[in-house]
Amino acid sequence: MFLLAGLVLIGFGVCLIANVREVTYRIFDFYASFMNTGRATREAFRYVGIGGVLVGVLWVAASFSMM
Repeated sequence: MFLLAGLVLIGFGVCLIANVREVTYRIFDFYASFMNTGRATREAFRYVGIGGVLVGVLWVAASFSMM
């Protein structure tokens, strides 16, 4: 279960980092419509992708220790 969740999280994080089909900009524009963004830019969600990849890697590593 952790392996699958980790792989999905890594995949989503890579999509955010690479801005596949401008998904990063679409997410930012969606949240900016009802949230105060402050000084955040459209590129801020790319950093969220980096965090997602790191957490995903940890989940994959944890799944191997459970097997």
